[in-house]
Amino acid sequence: MDYVSIEAAQAGTGLALVVNAGVPGPWSESAKALFRHHQVPFLAVPQIPAAANDALVAWTGHRNAPIAVYPGEAPMTRALELLQLAERLGSGPSLLPEARSARIQVTGWVQEIAGEAGFGWCARHLIFDTWARQMNPETRAANPMFSAYGYDESRQESMLESAQMFLRDLADALTGRSTGYLVGDQLTAADLYWAYFSNLLAPLPNEVNPMQAASRAAYEIPGQMLAGYDPILLEHRDFIFFTHLQQPLDF
Repeated sequence: MDYVSIEAAQAGTGLALVVNAGVPGPWSESAKALFRHHQVPFLAVPQIPAAANDALVAWTGHRNAPIAVYPGEAPMTRALELLQLAERLGSGPSLLPEARSARIQVTGWVQEIAGEAGFGWCARHLIFDTWARQMNPETRAANPMFSAYGYDESRQESMLESAQMFLRDLADALTGRSTGYLVGDQLTAADLYWAYFSNLLAPLPNEVNPMQAASRAAYEIPGQMLAGYDPILLEHRDFIFFTHLQQPLDF
C-alpha cells in the first residue's frame, strides 16, 4: 500500500482513507474494497495499530481506522457510513440491492459483521482475553489497547456465545443458496464484509494474506475458540474473494 502523510492528504482535493498500516484489519480492508469496487480513487493514510496516533486525532477526532475524509464533510468511521459514501461517489454495480427488503437484509448483515457488538467486536474480544490471560495485571494495565477497545473479562462468555450464534445464523442463511451470494444473485456489501472479516475466523493463506507471523497467530485465536463452525462459511468466503476481490491483500 502506498501511503501519504496527513499533510499530503489534507492538501488533496478528493477522498482520503485512513487505514491500518502493516496489518490486514478487517474494518480497513473492507473499507478499501468498497471504494475499489466503485472505482473511487483515494489517498491512503496510515493508522499505526496500538499507537497514540496523536496527529490523526488532531485531524479527524478519531484514533482508530478506517476513517474516510471527504472535502466538506465530517470524517466517517462506521461501516454503513462508508458504504453509503462509496455508493454515492462511485460507479459500477451497486453493493446494495434495489429491493428494500433485500437491502435491509444486506445492511443488517453488515451491521452484524462489522458494527458495534457484531462478529468483529466479539472476535477481537476473544483475542484480547487470550492475551490478558498471558499477562500479569501490571503489563495489561500498561497496554492502552485493553481500555481503548473496552475489554472486560466478565464479558468473555457472552462474547463467545454471541460469536457462535452469529456463525450459526450466517451458515443457516448460506445453506441452500444456489447463487453463491448471501442475498440475491450478485455481490453485495454483505458478501464483501464477510470475506474480509472471515480472516478473524481463519486467515487466508499467506500468498493471499501476507501478514506477519505474530498477527496471523492472533487472528487464528477466535477460530480456535469457535471450532466446529460450518465449512460453508469459508467456502462462501473463498468464492467471493477469488471471484470478486483484489489479491493479495496490500496493507
